[in-house]
Amino acid sequence: MRIERFEDIEAWQLARELTRKVYGLTKKAKFARDFGLKGQIQDAADSSKGLRGSR
Repeated sequence: MRIERFEDIEAWQLARELTRKVYGLTKKAKFARDFGLKGQIQDAADSSKGLRGSR
């Protein structure tokens, strides 16, 4: 498998999928009132973006 872009890395693709799922879950009513918890969970999911490294 040839990797030309960071988006080609399977780990990045899986992290992106996980982030989307987490954001979908945190949009539900259970998180509507708990902004702190919602923010912490979303921030943790966003940390997967660090997999791409710096350019």
